[in-house]
Amino acid sequence: MAVNQYDVAVIGAGIIGLATAMTLLERHPSLRVGILEKDDAVAAQQSGHNSGVVHSGIYYAPGSAKARLCVSGRRAMVKFCREHEIPYREIGKVIVATDESQMPRLHALHERGIANQVEDLRLVDQDELKDLEPYVRGVAAL
Repeated sequence: MAVNQYDVAVIGAGIIGLATAMTLLERHPSLRVGILEKDDAVAAQQSGHNSGVVHSGIYYAPGSAKARLCVSGRRAMVKFCREHEIPYREIGKVIVATDESQMPRLHALHERGIANQVEDLRLVDQDELKDLEPYVRGVAAL
């Protein structure tokens, strides 16, 4: 077989193209997979321009596809990074109620997060909020 012959050609070296190629090789290790990319580097287009935020699933309706995929996708991404020694930072997120009128919404988000099995979710009082984020003013937070 010539060096330039492949069983499968994947067009694009963004996250979808690379994930597709990886999955093909995991399922069929003997495949010769070629990846065609118009740019000089991987993830040079949309994949390289994201915010880097991994959403927890706290805002989505319990049981919805978005909620399930956020939670399972986050777990899968952390596992993948650990297995492949890819550096990442889990810095968390703080959702703040700035006054008492926002407490019902904060409690509703807390209940939604529990229903969606969001990991490491907890209510914090004003004192703990000050420890977590000294420059944030609020009455409570998630």
